[in-house]
Amino acid sequence: MSARIQVASTLIAGLREGQEIAFRMIYDQMHRPIYRMIHALVKDATKTEELVQETFVALWVNRQRLNADQPLYPYVYLTAKRLAIDHFRKTLLETQAVDHLKHSADLYTSNTEETIAVADLHRFAEETIRRLPLQQQTVFMLSRNEGLSYEEIAQRLQISPNTVRNHMVCALRTIKLRFLNGGLISLLVGFISLLAAVSVIR
Repeated sequence: MSARIQVASTLIAGLREGQEIAFRMIYDQMHRPIYRMIHALVKDATKTEELVQETFVALWVNRQRLNADQPLYPYVYLTAKRLAIDHFRKTLLETQAVDHLKHSADLYTSNTEETIAVADLHRFAEETIRRLPLQQQTVFMLSRNEGLSYEEIAQRLQISPNTVRNHMVCALRTIKLRFLNGGLISLLVGFISLLAAVSVIR
């Protein structure tokens, strides 16, 4: 871990207060070394960028816990490393699942096209979510990944439930439009269950 990266305490304080300009400056300062560290572990550029984005989303979500007098880089570094380890665990489970499918191929030959469709859906959906504005992406991920309600997300981000709802509506609209504009009607149908589950959160 590099000890040379020093983030000004004023930037950390600004991040704690929810200043997006402070967040952007910290992001610009740390993105490259965090990217290099993760890429050295996962050896995949696309997955590396996903994990980098998750790292900084986590930083934004948990900004109230930061101490302006403590170094920030070790905290971000450990967050990124934990996400990379979680990725390895998930990959291991997926590999075991794939092995199981291979052994069952003779019985479930029709699963091939379905598996490809699911992989395409996941890849396209994750790319779409990463393109959302920061607040929309944060709200959507807290709802989807942690199953938080609008009230819980509002408390976490220190915004009103109506603001959370507005961010979610905009995020869902963007996701739907991108599926439609990409001509991926069949994938949109497959994504409906996720969107419906998110939309009913209170």
